[in-house]
Amino acid sequence: MPTTATVMNKPYVLTETRKLTPTITAYTFKAQDGTSIDFTPGMFAMLTYKDSNINISRAFSIANAPPSDSLEFVIALVHGAFTSKLENAKVGDTYYISAPYGQFKFESSADEKILFFAGGTGIAPFLSMLRSIRAKKINMDCRMMYSVKYPDEIAENEELNQMEIDMNLKTFITVTRPKPEDNWKGDTGHVDAAMIQKDVPDFKDRVSYICGPPAFVKAVKDDLVSLGVPEKNIKAEMWG
Repeated sequence: MPTTATVMNKPYVLTETRKLTPTITAYTFKAQDGTSIDFTPGMFAMLTYKDSNINISRAFSIANAPPSDSLEFVIALVHGAFTSKLENAKVGDTYYISAPYGQFKFESSADEKILFFAGGTGIAPFLSMLRSIRAKKINMDCRMMYSVKYPDEIAENEELNQMEIDMNLKTFITVTRPKPEDNWKGDTGHVDAAMIQKDVPDFKDRVSYICGPPAFVKAVKDDLVSLGVPEKNIKAEMWG
């Protein structure tokens, strides 16, 4: 199958939707011409909806492993101008994609120790990275701290659990707004310096990647720097 490094405003067909949580859906789009696209895990794409009246584009991190003739996006449906279109999207609909973009790239060697910090749908680029590591059978030492508002907002929980069995991965999930009826037994509250030290005591030995809302990214980066992690060992992507 032919592989290309970039695509520009190319038609992709919606082939699958999966409801991951009450507010998050995974959308898979396949190139209309069947060609594959290569990219580095962590990069994003511009997804465009067009009809006779409007042309709306939005950036989303790619969640699947490269290379592929399909692109998957993990999207929170917030009833915005673009996501309202996706809420009503049907398999077979055509969207347009330009990709790949971004400097948030996972290009680490197998002997490195990695620490991922994901906030909400900021899990998407880490899914791409982890799926790529798994596909290539790289024995990489990974730890991930994943922050969600509620326990039912944990995206791809079953896959993450299976990755812990199949790979050298340990995920620490913290819930920032737990309710008594949730019976949540894990970490609660926002990721902070104390939580990092408790869950990943060898954090200084790891290269850190952060993705999520701006406030989440800034807070985690500031905590890492305050704990003595050199900024060259911190890679960050924010959205919102």
